[in-house]
Amino acid sequence: MDRREFLHTGILATLVGKVLSDPPSLLRSYGEAGLAAQTPSAPPAPAQPAQPGAATAPPQRRLIMDAYTRHLHWLRNPDEIAEAAIELTCGGVNPTIQAYPGHIDPAKVAQELPPFVKTMQKHGLRVKQVRGGNATDVSAPNLEAMVATCGQVGATHYWIGTDNYDLTKPILPQLDAIKRKVEQFVKLNQKHGTTLMYHTRAGANSVGAVVWDLLYVFKDFDPKHVGFHWDTGHMSLHGGSMWELLMRTAGPYVVGMGWKDRGWEQNLGFLGEGGPYPGPQGAAAAAAAGGGRAGRGGGRGRGGAPGAAPGAAAGAGAPAGNPPGAGAPAGGRGGDPGEGGEGREGGPSPFGRGRGGGRGRGGSREFPLPLAGNTFARGGGWSSPMVPMGTGLVDIFRYATVLRDIGFDGPMELEAEYANGGAQNAADKLTLPRAQVIGNMKRDVLTIRAAFQQSGTGLTI
Repeated sequence: MDRREFLHTGILATLVGKVLSDPPSLLRSYGEAGLAAQTPSAPPAPAQPAQPGAATAPPQRRLIMDAYTRHLHWLRNPDEIAEAAIELTCGGVNPTIQAYPGHIDPAKVAQELPPFVKTMQKHGLRVKQVRGGNATDVSAPNLEAMVATCGQVGATHYWIGTDNYDLTKPILPQLDAIKRKVEQFVKLNQKHGTTLMYHTRAGANSVGAVVWDLLYVFKDFDPKHVGFHWDTGHMSLHGGSMWELLMRTAGPYVVGMGWKDRGWEQNLGFLGEGGPYPGPQGAAAAAAAGGGRAGRGGGRGRGGAPGAAPGAAAGAGAPAGNPPGAGAPAGGRGGDPGEGGEGREGGPSPFGRGRGGGRGRGGSREFPLPLAGNTFARGGGWSSPMVPMGTGLVDIFRYATVLRDIGFDGPMELEAEYANGGAQNAADKLTLPRAQVIGNMKRDVLTIRAAFQQSGTGLTI
């Protein structure tokens, strides 16, 4: 290396170090079109011999996190979108090619997407993927124009709509029909050098929700042209770590990732009773219908021997209205005449212990009682709200391990769908301060990055 080249390389290395130490500019080091792609590589350091018994560090490999512009619809200028992506410390942008408030008009994609991509590249950001509309067929309006333009500008991956099952009909014939549609997409992608990503959306009727169904479709096609856009939030609904088996099975067909997190909540609709018991209204209705426990009549008669005549023994609890000293006949328990009862020894007694009418049931009642509400014991009452990354069900550490194992190297974006001033719903106006909205999403990106760095996988973001 001559003196000029040495000085040139040294100065650039110093500038790169300065940029990396500057948080607002951190992002520029992550884009493929950023400083890493524009700075001459420094001479490699000489390899050090491995020490006996020393642990071998995993090979380092960097993935790029894109800013999903669905959450930036409140920004309309491409330069402002790029600056927001840089604040989020993202290395790329995933623009929406959808009707307003989407950032690219589908009908003008050939005119609007190329300058958008150039603006992102000017800021050191890449555009490797786009989010189209909800089309599920190559014949949809503007779809081929979008794919062709994506191929021209280097946005090699795109995701669009999700097919749905008709659950009243057999499933496999429907998958065969979807396979014929996928074949047409593959031909289109072969023509333009692009890849269709099927979003793994949750739902009983969502094609791809269980992964295995679309693997049945994909297995005959090259993952260079079709695969899964893996949504961590939707896949967390499989429970526990079942998502891992699905992801490992899909392997090379996992061609893109959407990061989101969610939790579980249940509301059975009870009003304080705390279980299936329908509440005090049941008892109140029974009382209103009549019946109930009547009073006990009289006291206990000590009674005499069987067959003794009335008055033969002193009765310490004589029935009301009997002459003084009259006892209960035949050893029966004293009570008001007519209440009925059973003597201890002499059989039925006209003055035995009686319960006036017993416990009333208030007429006929359904048995067993119906369970309360429309959710209890029906698997209902559950919801799975979106939450910030790291606070829900998604195991980011484990995802890093699985992504390393399957050799994932596709595009990724953050999908922050928890309450965030309207940004979560693609709103074009915010109800929270800009700094708070950007700060919430930046926290998500930093959480994912920290988990990857601490995972020991060698993957970084």
